[in-house]
Amino acid sequence: MTKKEIHQGFIDQLEKELSAITASAKRSFATATDEEHHAEGKYDTFSLESSYLARGQAKRVKELTDALDRLQVLPLKDLDATMPIHLSALVRLKASNGEERTLFVGPAAGGETITVDGNAIMMITTSSPMGRAVLGKTVGDTFDMRLGIDVQTFTVLSVE
Repeated sequence: MTKKEIHQGFIDQLEKELSAITASAKRSFATATDEEHHAEGKYDTFSLESSYLARGQAKRVKELTDALDRLQVLPLKDLDATMPIHLSALVRLKASNGEERTLFVGPAAGGETITVDGNAIMMITTSSPMGRAVLGKTVGDTFDMRLGIDVQTFTVLSVE
């Protein structure tokens, strides 16, 4: 799968997520404002809890909309082994424990993951710890990263 198809895969996933959370937020708002759910006493907090849920979902809708907008306008740059990792890079890493990871450096939606040909590809941002660690590296470079209480050494295998 090409970097362009991977990029589109992340856009498609965010669109699906946005659609689902938007529908859920609308239902929560309708429930919170429904006359049938008015509090019948001081211990009846169903409507209040529904409004908190609707507010949280509305915030997530805004975050996803912003992330989707930023991802859709991201220019994809062709990179090679000699070029430093930066925004829009598709990076393959190998950890000192032998585990391989594939990362897409994006402008938003860090932590989102898609599966391509049986391999997980995770979106990272340049403001995340991993994003800051890989930024500027080239193929063959190594860096250390603290993961919980462990420190892993990663080697950059490829950059696209």
